[in-house]
Amino acid sequence: MKFVAGMVLLALALGAVWEKMDIYRTGYAIEQLQARKKQAQQEQKMLKLDLARLTAPDQIERVAISRLGMTRPRYNQIVLVQAVSPPSKNEPAGRVVRASHTQ
Repeated sequence: MKFVAGMVLLALALGAVWEKMDIYRTGYAIEQLQARKKQAQQEQKMLKLDLARLTAPDQIERVAISRLGMTRPRYNQIVLVQAVSPPSKNEPAGRVVRASHTQ
């Protein structure tokens, strides 16, 4: 009888220790995941800043001029295209309208 009671107490003690260890492991895993989440959020913030910087019109113009050799169009090179109602099969999708400064 004492042996059975001792085994039950030992089993309960081991179960309690096991639960405590499981709580510690889970807590450690949560801390690791929170650290990874924070790091990912910081990386996302940096990527958003990079995206905003790289898609800014002045940056696009700088790259177009320095890397692609593009230049700003001269005033007489600009042609405006106005949209019209949806075209039929035989009509073009828009019509060319001369800019007011070229007429």
